Amino acid sequence: MWKSITNPAPNCPPILCPALPFFAMSKITTIQTIPPVNVKLWSHGSKHFWAYDYPGNSKNGPFKSEKLALLDATQFSSDS
Repeated sequence: MWKSITNPAPNCPPILCPALPFFAMSKITTIQTIPPVNVKLWSHGSKHFWAYDYPGNSKNGPFKSEKLALLDATQFSSDS
């Protein structure tokens, strides 16, 4: 294994955290309904999910794209 002169430690894979993809890849958007609601969108691999950005709400999905997840969130929020 090659070692750098400035960094003598071997190349080791980073420590994996199972919650990291959820927090690192999520984004929050506001759907303009009455009243407006905040929706969290994230992906895990090629699957996309959404959930209301409030405590205790469960995830919805999987969807094939972020656009489909947002469309479902918008339709679900408009029907309620």
